Amino acid sequence: MQTEPILEARDLTKHFVAGGAMSRQTVKAVQNVSIKLFPGKVTAVVGESGSGKSTVVRMLARLIEPTSGQMFFKQHNVLEDKGRRTLLSYRGQVQIIFQDPFSSLNPVHRVGYVLQRPLRIHHIANQKRQIQQRVHDLLQQVSLIPAADYAVKYPHQLSGGQRQRVAIARALAVEPKVILADEPVSMLDVSIRLGILNLMAKLRDEQRIAFLYVTHDIASARYFADELLVMYAGHAVEGGDTESLLQDPLHPYTQLLISAVPDPARGLRTAEIKIKGEIPSLTAVGDGCPFADRCPHVLPKCREAMPPATVLPGKRWVRCYLFDGK
Repeated sequence: MQTEPILEARDLTKHFVAGGAMSRQTVKAVQNVSIKLFPGKVTAVVGESGSGKSTVVRMLARLIEPTSGQMFFKQHNVLEDKGRRTLLSYRGQVQIIFQDPFSSLNPVHRVGYVLQRPLRIHHIANQKRQIQQRVHDLLQQVSLIPAADYAVKYPHQLSGGQRQRVAIARALAVEPKVILADEPVSMLDVSIRLGILNLMAKLRDEQRIAFLYVTHDIASARYFADELLVMYAGHAVEGGDTESLLQDPLHPYTQLLISAVPDPARGLRTAEIKIKGEIPSLTAVGDGCPFADRCPHVLPKCREAMPPATVLPGKRWVRCYLFDGK
């Protein structure tokens, strides 16, 4: 079993500049986030909207460049070489599935063309018959059967779940080692979400693809993910294996998230942790813990500096002064 991550990010940071010349502000979208992805494993990133989850995905996909930090693919620092050929090779091995299947597919092209394009760009297949066979194989792989019928359809002729399956097939076309799934089921009907998650789980097991699964749905993360990373206001605040983290959340923010999850055994339950306030503006995040103003256990030093990552038994870690030194 491989012990080295296939994709690793160390202290990724991304700042955006917003406003005009007279009112510029720095948006601290992501602050010093580290993450490791392993073949055949799923790491889920959870948190509220605006916590920086999608920005992390876009940096890992190299759609945007980080302000600082390092990224290693197969132990090679990919940010050191910015050449076009190197970038194309990287994107061929690290693919992304976008949240919205209604806008991620070009409406003027048939499904067959959508799947042919990455095959040609990355020279996976060149001959017409070979390309057609590969397109049909991809559609069958994502359970769009009969493949020949789906290949000639336009995106508007497909349901949301079918469009997302096409998006997954497009990602698979270049035989990637890593798939970054940015809330891939959040815009789909509840009745078809499980089918998409099961499809990705099958790909994880059969092809040993490393998945980064971004979601605000803790229930789906528990079902699909091996590891969990909790983000708040651009910071990673807690991480560990999914089951132990959800059974025993340590960070007050993680406890807040889990307390608000509906419990099927008891019906829709009221949050057990009463915390006021909203996620802070990313232009006003200071040097301390961003959750300090909402935390019921806040200490004076919480407002002064971000807590270090405290590693705990069971490969758990948390950024909270309540556990500092344990």
